[in-house]
Amino acid sequence: MKRLVIVMIGIVLFAGAVGAATAAEGSWGQWEPTYQGPISVPAGLVCTFAVQADPVSQDLAVRYHYDEAGNPDGYQVKGVLIARITNLDTGASVERNSSGFGTVLYNPDGSWEAVVTGPFLVFFVPGDNPSSQLLLFSGRTVLRGDPSGAKTLVSEAGRTEDLCNTLS
Repeated sequence: MKRLVIVMIGIVLFAGAVGAATAAEGSWGQWEPTYQGPISVPAGLVCTFAVQADPVSQDLAVRYHYDEAGNPDGYQVKGVLIARITNLDTGASVERNSSGFGTVLYNPDGSWEAVVTGPFLVFFVPGDNPSSQLLLFSGRTVLRGDPSGAKTLVSEAGRTEDLCNTLS
């Protein structure tokens, strides 16, 4: 993910795989601990104000998928991730659960597909679709990324909170 695909999962980063992104070949590795660091974005990129997401509580694990040749071609993330999201211009902040389960699979052309079930925070930047938004999804979310790094919201089922509006 060459661009800011800030996918705080409870993805992080990033994310999930599609029913079409279920790994039929190869194998999954062992779960291992991971973490989500703070994410800071300047004004105008996601919201009209500078915004930062800081982990408050986390207990995350990741495992990688390997194709038949042993090359990594995807990953899954699970666990607890509670984040404080702050409007850096006003100091207003909220805490949100972003503890979803996500799968990301990479395609040979450099694109990727992701499916996340549960709470999932996504920073959409200019060039993404939707563009320049900070959204918290609760339910099932499907994203697709192109080889340039731009991501597209394919579908979402459940609630969506626009954190730029919440923190305005």
